Amino acid sequence: MEPVEISRRGRRAFTLVELLVVIAIIGLLVGLLLPAVQAARESARRAQCVNNLKQIGVALANYESVTKVFPPSYLLTSARQSGTAYGLAYPDDGSNGLTGWGWGTLLLPYVEQHALYQSLNLNLPCWAPQNAALVATKLPVFLCPSATGGSNGFALHRYSGPSDNPTDAGQFSPTIFFAHAHYATNAGQNGAWNRSPAYSYDFTVPEPVGPLMDVINGPFYRNSQTRPADVRDGLSQTVFVGEASSILTDKTWVGVVPWSCTPPKRPFPGDTNSGGCLVGVHSGPDAHDHPQVIIHAPGDPFGHTDEMYAEHGPPGGNVLFGDGSVRWIDTLIDAYSWFYLSTMNAGEVPSDAAAK
Repeated sequence: MEPVEISRRGRRAFTLVELLVVIAIIGLLVGLLLPAVQAARESARRAQCVNNLKQIGVALANYESVTKVFPPSYLLTSARQSGTAYGLAYPDDGSNGLTGWGWGTLLLPYVEQHALYQSLNLNLPCWAPQNAALVATKLPVFLCPSATGGSNGFALHRYSGPSDNPTDAGQFSPTIFFAHAHYATNAGQNGAWNRSPAYSYDFTVPEPVGPLMDVINGPFYRNSQTRPADVRDGLSQTVFVGEASSILTDKTWVGVVPWSCTPPKRPFPGDTNSGGCLVGVHSGPDAHDHPQVIIHAPGDPFGHTDEMYAEHGPPGGNVLFGDGSVRWIDTLIDAYSWFYLSTMNAGEVPSDAAAK
């Protein structure tokens, strides 16, 4: 029997040139599609961020409905009392002390976190070891999915020097670990954490700074009890909460610890701010810091640790207004329009182009 010859016709392999052409075409298609995929993903992340702020807006409204005031940025319940709690002397020279719980903690029952709220011992300081596991809880409602600087919590840093000009002295020892928040409350024109120690106890008292007066004219600061009627510029024209990405500095929903601070992250050259900046931001021009010059809208490239900052692509950020609406504020907004939107009772009228 003769061997059968198997035909190899029709089984011709690709040549090297053909393979390279196919690979090049696939690479070109991926290159064309990837930006569209990334844009779609970022659009979804931005939509989630807007939804988070809307939930926070509803929570603020519900809190006010029950208590008749909006929550403060954080609490000081020890009056002028001094002492030591869990290794920390209080108050610091910015008058921060017991108990320190922040606006996010106070909103927990209104953002479907009633069980967490009930588990916390709010009679203890926010840095008490008994609460340590709970205050590290990662809560999606306080996290922007576009933030790249961390969302799994962080070790707080302490400061040395006066509270109005602090220097980062590194992490607390033993470590104090808080959950992240990528949103912060608005203190208005001036940063309450920038005041001299003598005027850091009662933020309702104006501080004379040369020819100017430092007034805290935003809706949120330590022990604030802002009512809707106090927002005389109108809830729809007053910024309440905005993005504060962890790529710039770490902020939290938990609260403020005496001697804590917010150092900037590389490559941002901004200054370290003392504890109140863990939960708050302001617009400028601050009476303490080159008045009439520094007004930092969301996404200001300098990177002040007490400004709003987002990572959604075009410079700017999502901002929650007092009426519950969420609008995008571009970094290139007219500086004084941003200042006007950030104050609650100064009587200014921002331009129609102030917010999109």
